[in-house]
Amino acid sequence: MACFSLLAAGVRPLLLPAAAIILLLTTLLSGPVVLVRGVTFRVVNKCPFPVWPATAPNAAHPVLADGGFFLPPGQSRRVRAPATWNGRFWGRTGCNFTSGHGTTACLTGDCEGRLACNGSVGAPPATVVEVDLHEDRSKGSSYDVSLVDGYNLPVSVWTKPAAGADADRKCVISGCAKNVNAVCPPELQVTAAPPSSSASAATVVACKSACLAFGSDAFCCRGAYGTAETCRGSAYSRLFRDACPAYVSYPYDTAAAAAARCYAQDYVVAFCPSRWGGAGDRVAQA
Repeated sequence: MACFSLLAAGVRPLLLPAAAIILLLTTLLSGPVVLVRGVTFRVVNKCPFPVWPATAPNAAHPVLADGGFFLPPGQSRRVRAPATWNGRFWGRTGCNFTSGHGTTACLTGDCEGRLACNGSVGAPPATVVEVDLHEDRSKGSSYDVSLVDGYNLPVSVWTKPAAGADADRKCVISGCAKNVNAVCPPELQVTAAPPSSSASAATVVACKSACLAFGSDAFCCRGAYGTAETCRGSAYSRLFRDACPAYVSYPYDTAAAAAARCYAQDYVVAFCPSRWGGAGDRVAQA
């Protein structure tokens, strides 16, 4: 059998630079190049007092922003998240971290006395933003604001650019019409001594849910009350509903605006999105 030679036929082989060969081999060995896109949450503090925002992931998802940080009044911080992240945001109030780990550092939303919660879930009661992100634009990412474990701060969530058209209004979860702490019944109140010695009365800093306060199956929607048909809410959840109509007030709450389902690259989570309460309501938060 005759051998055919490219050189004998006058065909010159293609010579690639060494850098190009290395890049080609690296691509072939490592597989296809995938461009990873993420999502940005702009966390805003519109309260007249400091807030210590916190995050906690669901199982198998990473911790964002070390799980917590300090945010002065009028300031914001951008928090990056993977495009498929699941977890929660909440705000902590009245924090003092000088005592060290293992002791309660915050009046509300505390996570084992740490500034960086590092995946730990905050102690209730606290208003919770629940997030379920999806890469698929057709599915949309969902988010809601829950008072199932109680309330400490009003929170609003929306996509950027800000919703303007009617079709985009479904992407906005607005804040509260009333300060829940101001209308919270005594049996649900969480109070703290005011920082000023001149003030005599304790200040309400959070409002428990009925489940958290009493622990009964009827309030917690479990056992014989563990379905939407048997758990219809209570006078306490209706109090939450009246003050914050867009929030989930108990586990089977279907009357709320509930979860928004909107795909976006940027979301805003704003604490105290509008004026609420009076000077007396702010004393223990400062």
